[in-house]
Amino acid sequence: MMTTLTLDYPREDARTIVKAAFENTRGIKQYNDDGHRVIGKSGMGLASYGEQVTVEIPENQASKGQTMISVTAEKEVSMNITANPDKYKSRFLQELENLRGRQIDTILDGMSEKMDPEQSKEVSSSGELRDGSSSMGIVMIVMMVLSVLFMFVMMAAIMP
Repeated sequence: MMTTLTLDYPREDARTIVKAAFENTRGIKQYNDDGHRVIGKSGMGLASYGEQVTVEIPENQASKGQTMISVTAEKEVSMNITANPDKYKSRFLQELENLRGRQIDTILDGMSEKMDPEQSKEVSSSGELRDGSSSMGIVMIVMMVLSVLFMFVMMAAIMP
């Protein structure tokens, strides 16, 4: 489900606030800004192959002082039954709400006090974002190898 919000900031400032919200969102491991959208990913964990939160920030806005954004969340791997993308979307929206209404300079100062640039969750290209589907492939291969080994062990136990 998509959530649409209007932020009372020019587009570039709205992008900065969105990125600050991703920095503060618990569970988001990485994000990337391609200029039109900012994508945050939770990464693979014990219970899930990962979730993705996407914030669309269209270039054409109705007003210079306001920016309309849309926020969606989805599973990294569609058949991942344990993924909970709405949890990460909700966390992101809460962080965004905490930042709304503040001056952009105050937000930037707060970010620089909290962390060094090396600690940022931002990656420079979308190719660097962790992908749950590649992790799922590795897990499937390991499971197949273990199944074959298990079959051999069972056959050896049955054979006299």
